[in-house]
Amino acid sequence: MPAIDLLDGVVDAEAWRAWARRMRRALDDAAVPPADAVVLLPFAELLPVARGAFAALGGWQPRVETTHTLADALGPPPVRVPEAPSGDRVVDRLVAAALLRARDGSAAWARRDPRGFDHAVDAVVDAAHALMHAVAAQPPGQRQAWWQRARALLAPIEGPGRTERLLARVAVEWAALDDVQPTDRLWAARPAAWVTVAGVGADALVSSLAAHAGVPVVDVRLAADAASGFARAAPLPPPRRLVCDGFEDEAEVAAAEVLQAVQDGATPVLLVALDRALVRRVHAMLERVPGLRVHDETGWRLSTTRAAARVMALLRAAAPDADADAWLDALKADAALPVATVTAIESAWRSGRTLDAGLAAAWAAQRHRLAPLSTPGRQPLHDWLRALATVLGAPAADPAAQQVAATLRLGDDDTDAAWRTVARETRLDRAGFVAWVDAALDAATFRPPAPAQPHVVITPLARALWRPFGAAVCPGCDGSRLGAAVAPDALWSDAVAAELGLETAAQRREREAVAFAQLLRAPRVVLLRRRSDAGEPLGPSPLVERAWRARRHAGTAAPPEQPPRLTHRTVRPQPPARPAPRWPGPLPSRLSATAVQALRDCPYRFHARVGLGLREADELDAEVDKRDYGTWLHAVLLRFHQQRGAPRDTATDLAALASAADAAGDELGLDAARLLPYRAAFDAIASRYVQWLHRRDAEGWRWQAGEVERERAADERLPLRLGGRIDRIDDGPGGAVALIDYKTGSPAALRTAVREPLEDTQLATYAALLGERPPGRAVHAMYLALDDREAPVEIVHPDVAATAQGFIDGLAADLREIAAGAGLPALGEGAVCTHCEARGLCRRDHWSADDGAAAGAA
Repeated sequence: MPAIDLLDGVVDAEAWRAWARRMRRALDDAAVPPADAVVLLPFAELLPVARGAFAALGGWQPRVETTHTLADALGPPPVRVPEAPSGDRVVDRLVAAALLRARDGSAAWARRDPRGFDHAVDAVVDAAHALMHAVAAQPPGQRQAWWQRARALLAPIEGPGRTERLLARVAVEWAALDDVQPTDRLWAARPAAWVTVAGVGADALVSSLAAHAGVPVVDVRLAADAASGFARAAPLPPPRRLVCDGFEDEAEVAAAEVLQAVQDGATPVLLVALDRALVRRVHAMLERVPGLRVHDETGWRLSTTRAAARVMALLRAAAPDADADAWLDALKADAALPVATVTAIESAWRSGRTLDAGLAAAWAAQRHRLAPLSTPGRQPLHDWLRALATVLGAPAADPAAQQVAATLRLGDDDTDAAWRTVARETRLDRAGFVAWVDAALDAATFRPPAPAQPHVVITPLARALWRPFGAAVCPGCDGSRLGAAVAPDALWSDAVAAELGLETAAQRREREAVAFAQLLRAPRVVLLRRRSDAGEPLGPSPLVERAWRARRHAGTAAPPEQPPRLTHRTVRPQPPARPAPRWPGPLPSRLSATAVQALRDCPYRFHARVGLGLREADELDAEVDKRDYGTWLHAVLLRFHQQRGAPRDTATDLAALASAADAAGDELGLDAARLLPYRAAFDAIASRYVQWLHRRDAEGWRWQAGEVERERAADERLPLRLGGRIDRIDDGPGGAVALIDYKTGSPAALRTAVREPLEDTQLATYAALLGERPPGRAVHAMYLALDDREAPVEIVHPDVAATAQGFIDGLAADLREIAAGAGLPALGEGAVCTHCEARGLCRRDHWSADDGAAAGAA
């Protein structure tokens, strides 16, 4: 029977109904009852469109299928050879890796260059799948000859390309293990007529079926070639061409065009996924629109779903060396564990408290639950997956959780002989199993269920062919994404591919050109591109230029590129005012030196820390940071001075310091390797510290106490208690006393702090905590900088006793004003704002220009 071309013009529902009428007439002319004919479409997305077009005609309808849906409907899948490629990438990567490792020298290659070995595995899997697809188009009786031709064309060679040929030969021999293909049932089918519908390029299997059918064949061409496709699109209204400045500009314009089409009623709107990164950005913008239904047919990586994240969190927590952060991730991922329990465990860990009985029991139950995933040594993949399935339990109703279970074959390893074999023969240690799960989830694509009657459909260009969309928005129409050069196959040349019936680079380019030509036949088309990408200039796509040449040849207008015209709306700025809350309730009965420092730094910080009781959660990671170093250093010096007693020689003091450093690290549970950089810095200043200490010994100073908790009682001057911890108190000549505060910060910053004594809160607070001193007994105070090239460095606070008196009077006055209802404003000034944990709460970065004019360095 003659070939039938689809009608010219715009692709819409009416075009499909006209096509169905022509199909019906062609079958009537051939005296073929429509109910006995089979229509084979190029891809599944066209099934509802074609079936709906035939249904609109009424009467008996042909069977409308793709080759795969028809093969599935004709009976159960054939029994495959377990060692042959299954077509499933998760399974086949394991088999291919085992095949390559079995070759001489490949095991060493895998150890020496694991990433290169993984690339080779991927190339072998891709090649084997391509060969399986090609051989499926051969009649069963001709396949052995086809395999012999493939072996001859891909025979090993010496010199350049030897590795690629060897990998290709592995793929050939692996794919040739099984002569049965899932679509082989089609060769035995005998409909009254085949109606073959060619989409973007010819389908080799469909063409072969038609050639060997022995029944009437109606050859329908949706798109014969790119040249005729561009010619058919030329008389239609021209697309709009928009050129944008950069990535974000193009994403915003694409989203605006999609929304405008929806608003105009031109639904469903096609958003072509040429540039996946940009389309993801557009999708994120569209999801913010209330009521807009978006269906992403391209999906996204399964590894990014919450269900996959839960699996990986449990696996990481099961590691023998898992830290508290990994365990918290796992606890939070467990929906069966009450949120209050997880919160209580986290709070206890961050504060260093011991878990109470109930929390300890919950924590022990989780550890026991994950114990099967902590098994040391190597074991079959089957056993690992069985343990993981036990830990996870039945998958939830969430589609992503169900796909995770299906991808990892959890509880489904007895239904597929190929999988059963590879799962029992592949042995992995715990780290290898975690890496395999991570790779399997990352390789799978999650496609959420389609919403009813979506407003927007996101799909690749090839899958958009001849679907009746109301409008099409195609971002990424630049020279690097549309019509760009096609990379050759990894393991064979185009000449070999053409000889074996595999797709060549030229055919891939033609497929893309045909699909783009058909896109131009949508009722409303917008083509977008950007001028540059990461600083590299971009030109228009060669396919767009080809379409424009066709329009000029047909005597129709070829529209120029235009800048986008977005709708602008003027919004009056409404920045938040600088906050100045009042104290929430009665004043506290006690203030610490840290709280007083917060009040002096910024009243709002005082409000957040003391009034609201807010604090940052402590980190749980095992890294030793500057705070841990400071804690350790204080513990070292306290232990050293508690044991020192009377002055002694330099060697003894240095040995005692080293011993105290070791003991303090063990007492605090700090990992010696992680502490090593700080320990080296301390060892470098130890001798200078001992020299400084001996000079103080000679001056008559003696260590009295360290880490001393002191409290000043409330009185008529300050009606609340004032508390704090003094790092060190020394006794000196004539009954003098010295208050010393160890610091690991910059000496320059400390000098700035004491330059204006009334601004130095910490040492003044310590002096106030000492109380009144007898006449003639002086009070000295200083910071001792221990983390400097010249350390130890003394930064003395002059006349700290007088400063303490003024400090108490000033603090009392401030507290009286707060109690009377004075506001606690956020100052927004100085370096305090840079690392303030309340900055987001006070909205410092969102004040108006007038309110923030004094921000300075903040």
